[in-house]
Amino acid sequence: MELKSSDMQPLYKQLKSILQGEIESGRYQKGEKIPTELELSRRYHVSRITVRNALDELTKENLLVRKQGKGTFVTADKISQPVSGIRGFSEMCRANGCEPGAKVIKSVIEDAGEQDIAELRLQPGAKVIVLERIRSADGVPVSYEISRFPERFSFLLHEDLNNCSMFDLLKEKYAVTFEKATKVIELAFATYEMAHYLEIPSGYPLLAIRSMARDQDGLPGHRAMQFIVGDKFKLIV
Repeated sequence: MELKSSDMQPLYKQLKSILQGEIESGRYQKGEKIPTELELSRRYHVSRITVRNALDELTKENLLVRKQGKGTFVTADKISQPVSGIRGFSEMCRANGCEPGAKVIKSVIEDAGEQDIAELRLQPGAKVIVLERIRSADGVPVSYEISRFPERFSFLLHEDLNNCSMFDLLKEKYAVTFEKATKVIELAFATYEMAHYLEIPSGYPLLAIRSMARDQDGLPGHRAMQFIVGDKFKLIV
């Protein structure tokens, strides 16, 4: 199909309308990879700059998402996360038809802060295990996750927690499960570091979910903060 250069509408706008129609008609399914810039350039007899401008427009409107090193995909449905109950990110991701991922950016033992002592019921001077990971769905970063555990969980420092479900590991290898959790949802804004890892602008609005979970023995065992890119998630109350 050839676009009309004599048309009052710019070529990239014409191409955008065509691609948007193909997405909305179901020719390209949610989560499906679309043709490359070069393929679209040849198909519609336009420059790659024209194609790129059309794709940029569709990306801004959240109809497409670019995945580094993989290509451009039709945006999938938002990931649903129940507010109540305990459900690990990996389990939740798979339930939504996505492939979960994790990248460890911090794994340390440090002095417990005041909130650690209060919520995890620790003694002054106690240590906590701090793990920070970027969680992704189908390769797209969606959450900056900070987990804090009592020192009895120091074994986690020796585990490879990249692309791993921490809850599954705790359950299957160490017979530890978390059964009750309290959660608080707040609005937050991405710091420079968060923005870097989540591939969003600094100051971008995020959903912040603060939780505290107890293990199967009723002991406080896991404090967490999840900073979630809101346009990729929906919370179910």
